[in-house]
Amino acid sequence: MTVAVGLCAGRSVGEEAQAATHQAGREEAAEAHPDSLLNALSFSSKRDPISVSAEGLEFDYQTRVLTYKGSVEVTQGDIKLQSETLRVVLDDHAENRVKEVVADGSVRISKGPRWATGGHAEFDQAKQTVVLSNDAVVHDGSNEVSGDRIIVYLNENRSVVEGGNGRVRAVLFPSKSGTPMVEAGTR
Repeated sequence: MTVAVGLCAGRSVGEEAQAATHQAGREEAAEAHPDSLLNALSFSSKRDPISVSAEGLEFDYQTRVLTYKGSVEVTQGDIKLQSETLRVVLDDHAENRVKEVVADGSVRISKGPRWATGGHAEFDQAKQTVVLSNDAVVHDGSNEVSGDRIIVYLNENRSVVEGGNGRVRAVLFPSKSGTPMVEAGTR
């Protein structure tokens, strides 16, 4: 395990990382459908603590960027994010406020029977968007929506699926009432 160690304003890298991830957990997000996987993607819609584990952590004090490397796992309550790397950009104007989170390499986000995968994910706190790309797939039970890129507008409770060079694909199974069951955030 390799961790860059340094001090900034009397805090160690671990303390900076812990403060930043706890602040992200305290920020409020719009929650039209709190049980939706897509609304949960911001990792800021709950007050549960955020736990991050990785093989290494580096903090660049000048750019205020935390980079977790190697088998990264982030959990908050029943939400889990996995990736090869995770870059957390802190806001320059607010102490320990998360501005952006970028996950790369075998990204998987899960909450109960709902899960999403892709090669890259960007969480923009200011814009309240999540962009999942590089063969993005969202599953809600046996229902599936896929495309090259899926953009989730958290405040608007809507998503856009783009096909890129391929086509958008959806497989929806009817509920017992005969209508397809679609997660509210994927309409």
